[in-house]
Amino acid sequence: MDRREQLTRDGHPPQAARELAAAEAVQAFAAGANERGWTVTEGRIASLAGDTLGPEDEYRDRHGYEPELARLSAVGEVLEGERAREEIPLPWRSEADPPQPDPARQQRHPSERTPSDGRPSVRTREAGHER
Repeated sequence: MDRREQLTRDGHPPQAARELAAAEAVQAFAAGANERGWTVTEGRIASLAGDTLGPEDEYRDRHGYEPELARLSAVGEVLEGERAREEIPLPWRSEADPPQPDPARQQRHPSERTPSDGRPSVRTREAGHER
């Protein structure tokens, strides 16, 4: 995160500096994780790094935290989220991303009805009232 500030001072646009700093952090963490025998995918590491940068900015810019305290608070928030993630049932947690709903099932709102004449109608909360 100090690296991101350094890249910004060196003339990189803020978004590019953020992405470059995150990529460098991911590479450094992945190398250390491999040496320790940790099994964390680079995708997950990148996700955590990205998750940390947003709250760090918020703590610093919106709430006026000093950079070190903003960083510590952001990392704590992400780690708390990771701890909560462990409570998610295994079939969901073992996948990189939770299963996505079937798009075909999302095309129609449950209150939509197609009457026998093929004309769509929508039931409102008022019983029997259709549009």
